[in-house]
Parts: sequence; C-alpha cells; structure tokens
Amino acid sequence: MVKMIRKVVKEIDPLKDALLIEGLPGIGHVGRLAAEHLVHEFNGELFLELYCYDFPPQVLVKDDGTIEYMRAEFYKIEEPKPMIIVLGNTQALSPIGQYHLSEEIVKIGIEYGASFVYTFGGFGTGKISEEPKVYGATNRKELAEKIKEHGVEFRSDGGGIVGAAGLMLLFADLNNLPGVCLMGETPGYLIDPNAAKAVLEKFSSIENIKIDMEELKKRAKSMEQFIERIRKFEEEMVKAMQKPPSDEDLRYIG
Repeated sequence: MVKMIRKVVKEIDPLKDALLIEGLPGIGHVGRLAAEHLVHEFNGELFLELYCYDFPPQVLVKDDGTIEYMRAEFYKIEEPKPMIIVLGNTQALSPIGQYHLSEEIVKIGIEYGASFVYTFGGFGTGKISEEPKVYGATNRKELAEKIKEHGVEFRSDGGGIVGAAGLMLLFADLNNLPGVCLMGETPGYLIDPNAAKAVLEKFSSIENIKIDMEELKKRAKSMEQFIERIRKFEEEMVKAMQKPPSDEDLRYIG
C-alpha cells in the first residue's frame, strides 16, 4: 500500500454532478496546460492537496529561495459547469504508485460530487503538426460514438495510455462512472500549448462550454516562434554537416 496524505486547504460542500478533470504532467505537458487553463479561465479555487509517498523524493527550489513540494492539487469550479480539476507537478514513479494515485484521485473526486471523469494528455508523434488532431478513448461504447461526432479520432491500431490518464478510466469504471480521455497530437519533446488548445476545443464542444482561448493562443504563438528558431537552427546544422571542410576547419582537428 502506497501511503497518501491529504491536506484540506478549504472545507467545501460536495458539488452536484461534477466533472472530474485530470491534468497531471505528461507528454508535451498537454494535459497540464489544458486543465490549468480551465482553472485560470473559470477562477478555480484550491481546496485540497494530495501528497504521495511514491512521488519523486525531492522538493523544488523556487526563485525566491522557498521550496515547492511534489503534490497534486484539487480545484473546484462552479460555473459554467461544476468541475473538479486535478493539477500537479509530478506523477507517481512506480506502476503500483500509479495505480494507488489514480484510485485515490477518483475516490476524492467522487467524495466531492464527481459523476463523470475526463483525463487530458498528449499523443506523442515525434513531429510538429500545425493543426493537431485529438485522439480519444472511453470506458463506455456509447461515449465513443458521442465523442466521435465531435471530431475526436481513434487509433486504428489501438495502442495504450500510460499513467493516470489511462488508469483513472479504469477506476472510474470500477465505480460506475463514465470516463473519457482526450489526447492532443504533439511532438512530445516540447511544452505544447497548441495541442492543449486542440484538446480544450473538443472538450468545449462535447460539454457545450464556451472557453476563451486567447491566453492559450498567445502561448501557442510564442511556442511557434520558438519552434521556428529550432527549425532554422536544425537546417543550419544540416547544411554545416553537408558542407566539405575548408582548410581553416582542418586547422582545428588535432
């Protein structure tokens, strides 16, 4: 059994028919960015922190010299729809830790009124896509048909979902809760607000919630400029490698 510690930040009443939404770090930080945007956009209120003995054995030192602990944070949103958002700066390290953490998150969600589970994540492709697709998975056949109508795609070759984004669907199902995972197409090696935006667009369509994307668009634009610089650097490196060495270059070969 992996030990968990709950710290209640604020006592709140359970919400009614809330969406439990997971946004822990993962591929491209897509899930984290998407869930974090919901917290900022709808003024999410922190009410609980969760500490797990399978989190990395470290603390993070901030610029001001204080420390940040490895933890998961639970935020409540009441409007435009009741939501419980789970953010965090880490996931569990071991397989058994992942199982216990996912089970505990779903358990907490149910205690605070969750009746549906969403997990957000990235779908790593190793390449940059200007218009990222969103892939999905569900624990209900009828849900698969529903989200497909909103443009969510499914992999023809199946595949797997690692970590909380997949395991929370299992524990949702074991507790008779429907669940959906939305994964934005991403290179995987960059923090990807563009993929997070794609995930939120599908989420807003499915749930009929209007979400202002301006802030994410700004972050996506900034990321595009960064990617363009990387592309130019890579092109220059390729050209340099293809160019025959000059006499001056040979002087520095020992």
